[in-house]
Amino acid sequence: MHCAKKSAWLITNHAPARIVSGYANICGDVLAVDAGLEAVAKLKLSPKLIIGDFDSLPIDLLQQFKDVAVHKHEQRKNETDTELALDWCIQQGYRDIVICNDMQGRFDHSLAIIQNLLNLHRKGICARIESEKQQIFFLTLHTALEGQKGDLLSLLCYGNEAQFKSSSGLEYPLDGLQLYQHQSRGISNVFAQNRIEIELNTGEVLAVYSPHRTGNS
Repeated sequence: MHCAKKSAWLITNHAPARIVSGYANICGDVLAVDAGLEAVAKLKLSPKLIIGDFDSLPIDLLQQFKDVAVHKHEQRKNETDTELALDWCIQQGYRDIVICNDMQGRFDHSLAIIQNLLNLHRKGICARIESEKQQIFFLTLHTALEGQKGDLLSLLCYGNEAQFKSSSGLEYPLDGLQLYQHQSRGISNVFAQNRIEIELNTGEVLAVYSPHRTGNS
């Protein structure tokens, strides 16, 4: 899933050592979200912005990035640091946002990032979460995805139900399929070809893409 628009890459506190797309392939602006600055330094990336309440960030590390814009927020706040960074991206007009997070930290924080992703989806912003082995995003009415035969794609309904119009390239076709929030029927579909396409009719569907290859640096 790629979007040729103004891009922002959020390196969060739980950014993995490697991501599916590869850090070396970042082609947009890098944002360090709180302690994600440690990963930024280790990866030798050049951040455009450092943002957060800095409750888990070594202050001496900030001294290494004196020329970078800093947005410091109070610890007592309604938003998570990731949500603050996303709000900034929205205000700045970014239309393609990647959140680098291993989704292995606190479960409530992982769920909150999915909520953030849903908010971006509803605003028409192309966004995804990248971990070491998976990409997570919401389907649009027409979604095309490049991969390899044998890659896995799981689809989860958000809301009461979702209905598909058609699909191509998947081992288990989605033509006319309905998914419901209380069922797990959409788990572990398989790429039968290197490119798949999905036509969604109604509803909101979270997609979890798991390529066979391991994450890239």
